[in-house]
Amino acid sequence: MNPEHTRHEQLTAYAATLTERFAQGILAELVPYRNFVVWRYRLIDGQKKKPPFNPNPHQPASPTDSETWGTLASALSAVATGNFQGIGFMLSHSPFAGLDLDHCLQDGTVQPWAQEIITALNTYTEYSPSWNRKTGTGGVHLLASGKPPTNKKVGAIELYGQKRYLTLTTNHLQGTPTTIEHRQEVLDALYRRFAPPVVNGDSQNTRGGGGSTASLTELPPEAEHDSVLQKLLRGDTTGFASASNADFVLVLKLLHWTGDNVALTRKLFCASGLYRQDKTERKTGETTYLDMTIRNALKKRRNPPMRR
Repeated sequence: MNPEHTRHEQLTAYAATLTERFAQGILAELVPYRNFVVWRYRLIDGQKKKPPFNPNPHQPASPTDSETWGTLASALSAVATGNFQGIGFMLSHSPFAGLDLDHCLQDGTVQPWAQEIITALNTYTEYSPSWNRKTGTGGVHLLASGKPPTNKKVGAIELYGQKRYLTLTTNHLQGTPTTIEHRQEVLDALYRRFAPPVVNGDSQNTRGGGGSTASLTELPPEAEHDSVLQKLLRGDTTGFASASNADFVLVLKLLHWTGDNVALTRKLFCASGLYRQDKTERKTGETTYLDMTIRNALKKRRNPPMRR
């Protein structure tokens, strides 16, 4: 059998499935908007990507040009042609935000760090295109009414409200609402938790470390690939001997990536998922638990600081 013919039949059948699910009312909140695009896999810079396309002339879509988007009907028709592998929704000019939790499914089970976010938002959630039913691995997407201050990516967590699109599979995650819920306060809380505060200008290291001044407005891009750091920033302490041990390792990591900038390390820790006011700010002698942890980490840290 011709592989291209088989692929075309599969995409036509998939378009029919999408059409049926929308007809049954799934994601009804999105239907009135002319924010739909289509996508197909492309190899870009050696990586498999999903660039968006205008469903009408089948040309590349721009996240800043609404004229390159289309209706749901036009997107479904484009997939039915066999030229595209799925549909998506541009978040700009809409009241919605999207979350992409990548690699959060293992053996068909949502990992604890992702389940915490899913439970907190309590809104429509679906399996992403990366979901592999055979292996039980992949990610999920969430849609909520509300907007984060800016787009943000921290490790496997992506939070978007503008100038991005979210793929739509309509493959609903059982146990979550089938409706897009208004969750502005929760989105704000998630943003504060996963988006460390920006430090403007020069941050003077006045306690511990080498006493040097560094202009540090964010962590280096390389820190995004530090899986242990990203895991702890999310508040996931799986595999650590204790909560205090996880705190200590996160402080070590932050000192490493900020070049021993104590002030920035403290701010980033307080914006992380490990922050607990009753413990973090607890008085320990003449200082606090967090400051004591930072001081001890500076004494015992083995790897040299990452200076930019």
